[in-house]
Amino acid sequence: MRITTQHQGIRLASLTLVGLGLLTACGDDSGSSAEQSDDVLSQAAAPPGRGGEFADLLEGLESGESMLSLSDSVTSTGEYTTANDPRYGGVSHDIFRPSLGGGASRRGSNAEGPYAITIYTDATHQDQPDNVVRAWATLVLPKGAAAGNRYAVASFADAEDDQTQAHVRGDGMAWTFAHQVSGSIYLDALGDSVTAAWQFEAADGRGEDASRVHSDGAVRDLALTLQAEAEYDLTVNGETESSLARISNHDNTLIIGNGIYLTLPSAVAAGSYPIRGSRDEDSVRARFTRHEVEEISGELTLAANGERYDAEINIAASGEDDIELAGELRWFTLEEE
Repeated sequence: MRITTQHQGIRLASLTLVGLGLLTACGDDSGSSAEQSDDVLSQAAAPPGRGGEFADLLEGLESGESMLSLSDSVTSTGEYTTANDPRYGGVSHDIFRPSLGGGASRRGSNAEGPYAITIYTDATHQDQPDNVVRAWATLVLPKGAAAGNRYAVASFADAEDDQTQAHVRGDGMAWTFAHQVSGSIYLDALGDSVTAAWQFEAADGRGEDASRVHSDGAVRDLALTLQAEAEYDLTVNGETESSLARISNHDNTLIIGNGIYLTLPSAVAAGSYPIRGSRDEDSVRARFTRHEVEEISGELTLAANGERYDAEINIAASGEDDIELAGELRWFTLEEE
């Protein structure tokens, strides 16, 4: 018996994506796995044999809601209670964001994607029917995905460029269904939020005897969560490389890739700050751990972006290596005194 679990998605703040170029409804007829829909849900139906179930999955959802039904070897319990369980940490709510990369997963950016959808539920495995765990389905869309299209679903390792990567997991390494993945996802809306429905099957191994799970899911108007990212040109000894990377922040030290660390003043606020090789109360300290430099100078201009920050940076460094860096930091948080 298949049990459907439906829970209220976290209502994320409305995001104004100025300059990001995110499209809410544009066609894509370039790939065999993407089928343009003339009549939205009725024409972009589920794979053969499943009729109009995509439309049925979306029909009962209000804005900000999602549903995830797991069946076969894993069964969703009809509730979503384990988010507050002390066993689990980190993100425990539905999320739509640029794909984080790692392993075979695609890496995305705010403006261009590819984007990932993760929907949570509670579930039990047939081998441990009394052990309720936090479970989720993750689907990573192809780059250039567009509303009104249906995309084939495959495993992270085997998906073609125009297919969606997908798996189902139970928290605490309870179980993973990431092989022999097949199905499809329909995108009703894709831009500063996503509305989508999917059906796919996945196995926990590659053999014929592998256990399998079936995932039916849908989400309506789940807002995009932007990532903190850096985009810059780095010139080392006359050779220039362009980079786009996520920003990590540890105690107001921004790690922007290529071994570059920027430590901001403790009493940081919007404004302009000199960049030096040593830290003081009024400057930003820059370190280049992959290069040999002695003298560092430059400027960082910090601007508030709601509760987050953007910045422009220009750095010149000299020593055994001569370095120039110019670019932007976007959508990052800071610890303020």
